[in-house]
Amino acid sequence: MSPQIILTLNLMEDSILLNEGVLDALDWPRQVQILINKEEKMLLLRACTIDDQQAVVVPEERTVQFEISGRSLLRKIKHMVGWEDDRPRMCYGEYLPAHQAIRFDLKGAQALDVEQQ
Repeated sequence: MSPQIILTLNLMEDSILLNEGVLDALDWPRQVQILINKEEKMLLLRACTIDDQQAVVVPEERTVQFEISGRSLLRKIKHMVGWEDDRPRMCYGEYLPAHQAIRFDLKGAQALDVEQQ
């Protein structure tokens, strides 16, 4: 069974964590790109090439989770969704085969206690 597709937004540490399920769903790409839909309050993560704007390189070595630093992106998401605090948030993703991307509905992100990370 494949691991669940989970994105963790850690506002205290300015990091975005992609779990192994995210990378499995995207077939362990070399680069990923994060796109935001402000109206729908959604985040889209897709495999891309190094030539794409703001491509993030994924290490070749497989890991349980991959961390992306993103202070300005996280601040933008926090403001867009209207979160009042900096607690970490966890969000389940849905793989969209037609787009070879994963959609995360930020409105459904669950606040985590610091101990739950």
